[in-house]
Amino acid sequence: MDSFDPFAYQNLFYKYKIKVTDEEIDQVLYILKNNKFKNEEQSSTYFSLNILNFPLLINLKQQIVDILDKKNLYLSNNWAQLYNKNDTHATHIHPNSILSGIIYLCDSGSPTLFYDRNFLSYKNPVEKSVLILFPSWIPHEVKPLTNDENRLTISFNTNEKEFRSKS
Repeated sequence: MDSFDPFAYQNLFYKYKIKVTDEEIDQVLYILKNNKFKNEEQSSTYFSLNILNFPLLINLKQQIVDILDKKNLYLSNNWAQLYNKNDTHATHIHPNSILSGIIYLCDSGSPTLFYDRNFLSYKNPVEKSVLILFPSWIPHEVKPLTNDENRLTISFNTNEKEFRSKS
């Protein structure tokens, strides 16, 4: 795990190398390509499926849960997205979440752009099998893709675990 602040003064991002198999990537692609609830921007399971609940993705989900456990966070929702030529994801944040994550399932492609409070940008490069965690309130986007590159990601949100005292 590497922690870093791309803006050098305000936020901690975390980067983890995780194990993702070709079978897991194939499963995500199959689900996306056969999802009847595709939205207009790109193939996405955002409103229809928590992608990491599929049995063939249990090992991938467990790696994420193990990372989040160390931060006293839990996985609140998750989805997969496939971007191709002309696809985009407008600038947005993830409300009602502590940290958000992106797992890149491809070798290369268009970066994720993050913006600080002064709207200075940081380009996070696409690195296969890398999970990046970032504060959910950080604005970010994917600019329109100019190539047909199959940019494949799994994204998720987190919340804090509650501790209840035993009485």
